[in-house]
Amino acid sequence: MLDMARPLLVNIAMLFSVLFIWNMVMPFTRSRSLSLKDKILYGVISSLMALLCMLFPLEKFGDTVFDLRVVPLILVTLYGGAVPGVICAVVISITRFSMGGEFAYVGVSLAIIAFVLAWGYRGLFERSIQKWNVILKVGSIFIITYISIILWLVKPSEPYFYPIYFLSFAIAYFFIFYLTEKLVIINLQLEETVYLEKLSVAGKMAASIAHEIRNPLTTVRGLLQFISTGAKDQQVKKYAPLMLDEIDRTNKIITDYLTLIKPTKLDHVEVHLNKVVSDTIELTSVLGVYHAVKISYEENGDFRILTNPQEMKQCLINLIKNSIEAIEKDGLIEISLQNGTKRNTVDIVIKDNGSGMSDEELKKIGLPFYTTKSKGTGLGTMITNRLIRNMNGKISYESTIGLGTTVTVTLPTLK
Repeated sequence: MLDMARPLLVNIAMLFSVLFIWNMVMPFTRSRSLSLKDKILYGVISSLMALLCMLFPLEKFGDTVFDLRVVPLILVTLYGGAVPGVICAVVISITRFSMGGEFAYVGVSLAIIAFVLAWGYRGLFERSIQKWNVILKVGSIFIITYISIILWLVKPSEPYFYPIYFLSFAIAYFFIFYLTEKLVIINLQLEETVYLEKLSVAGKMAASIAHEIRNPLTTVRGLLQFISTGAKDQQVKKYAPLMLDEIDRTNKIITDYLTLIKPTKLDHVEVHLNKVVSDTIELTSVLGVYHAVKISYEENGDFRILTNPQEMKQCLINLIKNSIEAIEKDGLIEISLQNGTKRNTVDIVIKDNGSGMSDEELKKIGLPFYTTKSKGTGLGTMITNRLIRNMNGKISYESTIGLGTTVTVTLPTLK
């Protein structure tokens, strides 16, 4: 019995070590889609994890080998999809066949079952708010299947072996996924910290120059308006309105910047979020019709939050307007209100089928003066992000070029 402890600890240590190295090379996150290169790299790293487990099996009874090779296979298939899952499954199958033995086909069959099971739940895993529900369901189904196959096809081992092995398998499975989910959260927090640091730098810059620019602009606008009033010169009459519009636009940019740095302190009150969202959709539906975009809305619960209704409405208008403008032709925006991943939170999900964004563009979302639109400053998104943070909420973006963008706003609800 004690002979199992050493290889078991070696298996778990190798899985954890490679997982940390994996996270250093390609940080786990939900905010970006994987390229083909990323998926291949996922497959290679997970295959390495599986091979290390097979080099140090927990036990070997004749032709039967027991280890934790299937854990990284399920992990990579759920998080990475079919391509890395197939790579890992093929490597495991080839290696197991090369090891030989009467029961090699059993090991290969288990790898195929693990891949098919994880791939079957992959879509639900991506859409699911409660990721652990899917993780535990996949693990439970596989372990039950694993036990059934072993008892049916493989010769019985020592009485103590199977309980210890399957308990160890379940513990390793749980902790690998627990650690992965923790790494996802830590990486998101690091991204948030970097973003806030960039925001702080932009704020200091804005605070130092905004007032100095605004004052002469106000003077120039007044003088231009005075000169253009009653002017007989046709050139002045023609270009004065355009010049005034540009000055007003510049002044609005500065006003937005000042709002960002020195926000107005509005009282937060108890707000019925369902009503705020439905009212905002009514306001933006006209713009949607103008751009031939249909907006659908679904409520999954009744939610009350502590916020300023005007700020909340401003955030939603900015986000919906961005989605509308990202759609080049007939499109659809799906808005849903649902329970968040954590207790006492609500998610506002805005999904469009627009042009989408690349990973590089996603990293820059919310930075000052960054925008994917031909006309715009990017400050609207920046202000939206700040207002949501003022509500103790968070905002996340997921996007794929050609398929669209999903924005999720998570806010704390009143108990």
